[in-house]
Amino acid sequence: MAISGMLIQPRTDAVSAVAKALSDIEGVTVHSVTPQQEIIIVVEAASLQQISEVARTLETIPGVLGVFPTYITTADEQEDEVN
Repeated sequence: MAISGMLIQPRTDAVSAVAKALSDIEGVTVHSVTPQQEIIIVVEAASLQQISEVARTLETIPGVLGVFPTYITTADEQEDEVN
């Protein structure tokens, strides 16, 4: 599994609409909106390739000015089950 934290920079007049659109995407969790009107999300996907595909999708949401990954990690679920 791949997990990425991202900061979404929306137009200031589109923050609510962008947050709603983000929450409708499978694997995306909206965590908060900062005082600067940036949206903090976490994306969970099966692979880093899928994380990249989601990021490209996020860029197409009306009102999104930028998508900025802040961290990316992978977790091996089989390894977690053994330990």
